[in-house]
Amino acid sequence: MIRIVLQAAFAAALLLPSAAALAGTVEATRTLRSGTIIHESDVRMSHVEPRRTEIDSLDQAIGMEVRASIRQGRRIRQSDLRHPILVKRNQLVDIVYRRGSLVIRGEGRALRDGGKGEAIRVMNLDSRVIVTGRVGGHGKVEVSR
Repeated sequence: MIRIVLQAAFAAALLLPSAAALAGTVEATRTLRSGTIIHESDVRMSHVEPRRTEIDSLDQAIGMEVRASIRQGRRIRQSDLRHPILVKRNQLVDIVYRRGSLVIRGEGRALRDGGKGEAIRVMNLDSRVIVTGRVGGHGKVEVSR
């Protein structure tokens, strides 16, 4: 009885597709213009082995913004996408500096667009000093030094 179970398990292992065969890449179902926010209907899985620069999960694409136009049927690379813009160029933003329990806040002007986690330059409106920080949310830039 045990011998039959082992043979059945071995046969099942031979018939199951390998992880490589299940791998795929994400491709556009329609032409996506620059600035488009990707929805589920805009992308699908293609059963082609992904290259190192291509995304391999729908979750990596849905909700992201297209940097430059992507033609229908083209496989999507990580560099084609960005987080949606939360801070626009010339927008007034809150600058936040945190160090332990010390928190310093100021007002600044964004010198370029930025999505969540992107580094952008901001001019402090009081001192006119330009600092670099990471976009933390709508209208908020966190500076580390």
